[in-house]
Amino acid sequence: MAKIIRREWTSRGPLGKRVRHVAFGYTLANNGQRERKFSSAWTSEEAALKALSERQQQIRGGQTDRPADVTLGHVAERYLKFKSDHGKRSLSNDKWILEKRLLPAFGAGLPIRQLSAEKIAAYEERRITEVSAWTVRNDLTVLRHLLRLAHRKWNYLDRVPEIELPKAPNGRTRYLTEHEIQKLLAACAASRNQHLACMVTLAINTGMRKSEILNLTWERIELDTDLGFNARITLYETKNGEPRGVPLNLAAGAALTALELDAQKRIGRVFKRKDGSDWGQIRTGFEKAVERAGLSNFRFHDLRHTAASHLAMRGRPLKEIQEILGHKSFSMTLRYAHLSPQHLRTAVESLAGLTPDAATLDRMIHKQSHNVESGTEQEVPTP
Repeated sequence: MAKIIRREWTSRGPLGKRVRHVAFGYTLANNGQRERKFSSAWTSEEAALKALSERQQQIRGGQTDRPADVTLGHVAERYLKFKSDHGKRSLSNDKWILEKRLLPAFGAGLPIRQLSAEKIAAYEERRITEVSAWTVRNDLTVLRHLLRLAHRKWNYLDRVPEIELPKAPNGRTRYLTEHEIQKLLAACAASRNQHLACMVTLAINTGMRKSEILNLTWERIELDTDLGFNARITLYETKNGEPRGVPLNLAAGAALTALELDAQKRIGRVFKRKDGSDWGQIRTGFEKAVERAGLSNFRFHDLRHTAASHLAMRGRPLKEIQEILGHKSFSMTLRYAHLSPQHLRTAVESLAGLTPDAATLDRMIHKQSHNVESGTEQEVPTP
């Protein structure tokens, strides 16, 4: 037997007044035991009825596990399948975080309902002493999304444990000098990965993200239009979800052309293994090249900062840099403002004429000083 349940409660609003809330849930018999589910998101009886119907269909389809019996490992598998089915771009990164960090830390066999706020807080406190705050935030963001799906979509949880993300540090802007760029490219050229030098060249000259480079296909590249003067890449799968065009300068165009001289063979993935499979991650090869180049505290993503920083230092407007990098928010681009004083100088030059020039000001000061010494101090007229 199943039925819909209704809950009412009050809370104090922002002005101190009591606010009344109403939400719905359901109870049903599952394998001889009572299963109960309630969500504050179900603000109508219809929403609870829909959730009840979906749960009954799951039971009829053989999914009789009670939420209390579902493990973190099981939810992680379902989470990754959900990401894959919906074409989420962060799938590979989320899988790595789950398999290498979260599941080993909490245990794949841990019942999902036993993953408490206290356990999560203990994980954060330990990890923050081992890695950066950004890394901990990434881990907990994945966990929070997983738990929200477990609660709202799959009915495994009555509520989501509280997760407090560590404060985000200031944006990182590590970039290479021109001399360091040459050292890194020389080290990449000596790598066993024959594509690494081209990948780095492309990243420095376009500001593209690593995922955008690794997923690049020849069909998205225009090299031969107008003898290469308008060469460009068109990206449709980007971090902010909006397509963007990436112009290619001569260095980037030449690096891509050298990969495959025969235009008829430029099909499919640009960067792939000899057997045609994807490269996957290039972390090991890149880290070895960084070490050979004698660089420290440098990641592949910092090549993107390198491109943006040198654009700023060469006087390009911040708005142009935003468009090239594909920043959805201008605040992301402002981190490079200190490297681009020219746009500020142009702004203050527009204030010219508000005050006297140096020669006039000097005469004014000397005249005023003479008046003070002679005892005839007067108000100096405006020139």
